[in-house]
Amino acid sequence: MKSIIKLMTVAALCAALAACGEKNKGGEEPAGKPVITPDMFSVNANSETGVVVFQFLDANLNPFWTVKDPNNETMTFTDRNVTKTFEAKGPYSGTLVAYGAAGQSDPAEFNFVIGNGSWDSDLSYIENMLMANTWRPYFLGWKGGEGEESWNSVDRAPGYLFDDRVVFKKGGVIEWNQAETKTIYDDRVGGVEYSFTGSEKWAYVKEGDKEYLQFSNGGFPGILADEASKNGKYLITDVTATSVTLNYYVVQEEPYWLYVTLAPEDWVAPDPSINTDVTVDEAKAALSGKKFKISELGWWGGTPGGEDYWEYFTVASEGELPAYMNNDYIIFNANGSLVYELAMDEIVKEGEDPKSGHFIYNDAGLVDYTATGSEKWSVITDGGATTVQFADGGFPLAIAGNAAVASTEPEYWFGQSGKWLVMSIDTDGTVRLDIYQSFNGQYVSVSLTPVAE
Repeated sequence: MKSIIKLMTVAALCAALAACGEKNKGGEEPAGKPVITPDMFSVNANSETGVVVFQFLDANLNPFWTVKDPNNETMTFTDRNVTKTFEAKGPYSGTLVAYGAAGQSDPAEFNFVIGNGSWDSDLSYIENMLMANTWRPYFLGWKGGEGEESWNSVDRAPGYLFDDRVVFKKGGVIEWNQAETKTIYDDRVGGVEYSFTGSEKWAYVKEGDKEYLQFSNGGFPGILADEASKNGKYLITDVTATSVTLNYYVVQEEPYWLYVTLAPEDWVAPDPSINTDVTVDEAKAALSGKKFKISELGWWGGTPGGEDYWEYFTVASEGELPAYMNNDYIIFNANGSLVYELAMDEIVKEGEDPKSGHFIYNDAGLVDYTATGSEKWSVITDGGATTVQFADGGFPLAIAGNAAVASTEPEYWFGQSGKWLVMSIDTDGTVRLDIYQSFNGQYVSVSLTPVAE
């Protein structure tokens, strides 16, 4: 009898499982499958900064996020609470899946937009990207040859291009805003005066797997390779979230490519502060109580060690310091005060009356300067880097001023009361100080060498 009951029980269990299986075949979800509800997660985006905060609140489930950017590239992560920064402007889409003991949930979808302005789904990513930013010429390059004879060089766009701005609009409208400096770069002759007419046009063209910008009505990307490059077709390469490079093929006896990299107007070059390992104590010891003169002046930009890196240093490049710098000195007193000993200089230029004064170098131009006696210095850590913080008008004998503004503007005196990176200390005691000029995307470098009292 017990055996019959046992067999009946097993049969009943098998029937129940079979019935359950039939239900599942009909499409019903298995019991206990995770379900994501709106109150279980959040995605909060700051469209201006690109900062997005992802949160998943259910402690019993594990999240798996997938985010697709405007160029259809995807990234995944499994953090419960994480903040990420996205540079590419445009619409982002994503899904969230939750995992638990009972399996995997269906995906929950979310969307956010980085950048202000509309995004047209009927247009290409390149078109939308160009229209989502205001651009400026940032790098200039040349490449040519093949095989072992191939070559490639890149330089920072000339300073007179740095106040130029270009806006790509719908309908093929392109606007060039040149501010005060009306000079463009022409690869045949260098800098030339030029004014845009306002009738220039642009269009996106795709041929096979290659993408181009076709200019018309006198249009070109602010830099001329030759006369034919007006209304030219430019190959689009090296597209990132923060740049687009346009290439033009120059046909001549030895043909080559000229290219220009456009970057958003608010893009800032990478900060190289992590490359300096000078400690606060080392910088204090190298400067405190010593008298210095400028031994070298330099400018550089791009990414240290990268193809976009460029530099020019007065002495290293077989140049020389301006004569009016030779007899100027700065003393870093141990009590934090600064003493400037500026010689009286006389500058004579052909066709001009002689100028006399205590001239110092300003990246914006020559300045007749009188110290107030209140200038100060200190060594601090800023963002993990050792810097000299000048105060009350202090600076390291040279100023990183902005030539594009009036002498009454603070940027004209850029570097005064500023934080200068301590890049190195040489065996002879020379201290190199660098400061980033945010208005033109390059660094000014001053090397101070100690002198005997």
